[in-house]
Amino acid sequence: MPHSLSAAKRVRQNARRRARNRGILSRIRTAQRRFREAAEAGDLEVAEARFRAAERLLHRAACNGPIHRNAAARRIRRMQRRLHEARKTGG
Repeated sequence: MPHSLSAAKRVRQNARRRARNRGILSRIRTAQRRFREAAEAGDLEVAEARFRAAERLLHRAACNGPIHRNAAARRIRRMQRRLHEARKTGG
């Protein structure tokens, strides 16, 4: 239990931020999974569209704080590499 008004406010703020961050991270994981499934299926047009969507989410999350900017860059690069491999093999 918080013992001061400011500590109580911090608890409320942390709860709101945690809920927001969990939603953002969930959307990122879903977007990455959808991209991965499209790339593995060999559907390059869909994979490219889903890559762009996931990249946009990752950049926004890196700017606003839920994930570190280097973590976002690493995930984007891994998806780029997977897309490139799918183009080479499928295309």
